[in-house]
Amino acid sequence: MFARSVSTSLRQAVARPAVAYRAVAVRAYSAEADAAKPAAEGEQSADEKKIAELEAKVKELTKDIQYLRADYQTLTRRSADEKVKAQDFAIQSFAKALLSTADVLSTALKHVPQPIEKGTPLESFYTGVELTRKGLFQTFELNGVKPMEHPVGKQFDPNHHDATFQVPQEVAPKRADGSVRDKGEVIDVAKDGWLIKDRVLRPAQVGVVQME
Repeated sequence: MFARSVSTSLRQAVARPAVAYRAVAVRAYSAEADAAKPAAEGEQSADEKKIAELEAKVKELTKDIQYLRADYQTLTRRSADEKVKAQDFAIQSFAKALLSTADVLSTALKHVPQPIEKGTPLESFYTGVELTRKGLFQTFELNGVKPMEHPVGKQFDPNHHDATFQVPQEVAPKRADGSVRDKGEVIDVAKDGWLIKDRVLRPAQVGVVQME
């Protein structure tokens, strides 16, 4: 009986240090885990900060790319516009230089007496001038240059007409139906007006019924 009691006491005494060791080990592990928590949280916070910085950088770069693209498109459009303007200027200079030739050809045809006798030198002259004028007008048309609509019978338009003379209404030639012409009505054309792509290249030089 005594021996059994001693044996039990010895086992309990031996068991106590093991329990104490386990408790110490648990506390040590818990302390290490608690110490590791702030470090892990710190690492996570640093990673999130880096991600936020990278996202901000990506947004900034994206915005820069958009600006560069817009600048490039603007530059491209500007270059195209300048190219068109330079081309229009060259055509305008070319056309203006030849308008006097067109005037001469048109005047020559207008003053040839009609009808023309067949097989005469005058007929050959008329045909040659007419073909030359037609070829010149075709060249004009290919480059966007065209004569204005004939203005006789229309009201004077300062944007398209240049009045070279005025005639009082009472002495102005009447219309074909015998009616009196209105004040400001175009009655004669000295030189045809010309357009280049719907812009005035040269206003028509006209005579009008005297205006107020």
